[in-house]
Amino acid sequence: MIFSDLRAFDTHIKAGAMLPVYLLYGEEARQIETARERLIKAVVPQGDSINLLRVDGSTEVDWDGIADMLWSVSFTPGRKCAVVDDLNLALMNPTAMNKLEELLSPPAEESVLLLTVRGSARQFAKKDAAALRLLNLCDKAGGVCRFAPMTRGDAAKFARGAALRCGCVLEPEEAALLADYCGLDSLRLRQEVEKLAAYRGYTGRILREDIEALVTPTVDANVFQLGDRVLRGDFNGAMQIVDDLLFLQERPESILTILTMSFVDYYRAAAVRRGNVPEATARKELGYGNSYRFTKALEQYGRLSRTVLDGALEVLADADARMKQSAADGRTVLEVTLLRLIALVREAGE
Repeated sequence: MIFSDLRAFDTHIKAGAMLPVYLLYGEEARQIETARERLIKAVVPQGDSINLLRVDGSTEVDWDGIADMLWSVSFTPGRKCAVVDDLNLALMNPTAMNKLEELLSPPAEESVLLLTVRGSARQFAKKDAAALRLLNLCDKAGGVCRFAPMTRGDAAKFARGAALRCGCVLEPEEAALLADYCGLDSLRLRQEVEKLAAYRGYTGRILREDIEALVTPTVDANVFQLGDRVLRGDFNGAMQIVDDLLFLQERPESILTILTMSFVDYYRAAAVRRGNVPEATARKELGYGNSYRFTKALEQYGRLSRTVLDGALEVLADADARMKQSAADGRTVLEVTLLRLIALVREAGE
């Protein structure tokens, strides 16, 4: 049985007809952890440590020990539940897979085996033999749910829904900004929406000013915000981000790294487009994965010529050298660097 998303999985759990095995996999780790705990709560009464076995799947799993637990006679009421968390597919050799298959042929009555795969979830997309065998086995014997990473649109929609449940309105533009600030992290999105709603007294509209004042952006968000301010020639806006980061005890060297990352992103995006490299290939080879940073870079790189990009990297390299001088004032180096970058962009646009 395939569950399309967390909502469908929740509906199944509430119905109470448990399956003998569940596979929860994907890149959205927070949702997987949420689904895992909800299932455990539905299967095993709180505080019942006798009927619950938790196993770290990142190391070699003792499938025989799990079988013994699930098939043993229970002297307490309720189902038995074995949880293999974050199963490492690289360790699922034919011997391990055969043992798992034996465990489910047929499965133990009144017991549930829960498998989660987060760290090696990409193996499913690569159609890895072990991943596909595990998927087919769990689909046949029980239930499977994939938790794919949220897109920016998904995250914004999620945030708007969370705001409505808190009695507030979050318009699309503000929802997208909040998604950027939270790095598409569903758990953090929900927490920040609840904080913003409380600030608004659980009524009315959540404003952009509220988000900027109350929500701390992720590093990725700071990367493309800082780069965006430079591209727009907004020196005051760029320095505001710098000062906010300094206030949060971020080191000047780290802020320069953030600024450099934004232009490295633009340079790579330009190279990818010039070379006609497929976006999926570029994300994999350059280590971006599903990062929204690269999406923004692909949208914005066209505003910069090759000459400007080369010049920007030289300016940033010079700033790095000056930052490493013992007498250098970090904020002053950042201020001068931003001025030079903005001047470079403006000259190219004239």
